[in-house]
Amino acid sequence: MWEEMIRGSSIPYAERVYCPNENCSYVMSKTELSRSKSPRGDPSGLKRCVKCRGSFCVSCNVPWHYMRSCKDYINSCPNNDARLKSLANLCGWRQCPNCHHMVERSSGCNRITCRCGNAFCYKCGSGWNNHLLDCYARYDDVAIMGFLLLLLILVVLAPFLLAK
Repeated sequence: MWEEMIRGSSIPYAERVYCPNENCSYVMSKTELSRSKSPRGDPSGLKRCVKCRGSFCVSCNVPWHYMRSCKDYINSCPNNDARLKSLANLCGWRQCPNCHHMVERSSGCNRITCRCGNAFCYKCGSGWNNHLLDCYARYDDVAIMGFLLLLLILVVLAPFLLAK
């Protein structure tokens, strides 16, 4: 397990290819895939996962779509975008503005580095390099409420404290 994570993290983001098999998701490098033999005479985009040996299309990163082009395959799939976006809103997930993969922040700061290498703010969705300094002030409700409560206490108690 750890060996796979270390190996995967050593592959540069731009070189990473993930197996689309939902039971695998193994990370490979484009170089590693280009050296491997593809099944059935190497049709365009056909590759085989190094770990699970499942066939997939490296061009559109989905399980192999046999006799169809990437465009035909994508057009034939049912449109689940609305359902996915509804679920994402319900669960508080965000979509990487670069590669559109869904991400979930379980803890830590709001700076997210997607598996594609793009860094963005989890709260407002803007690119981290273009990130506005006031983003935290807009969304850090606990800090704002704490400050307002302290201010209210000072305003209400100030006359009593000064009278003594």
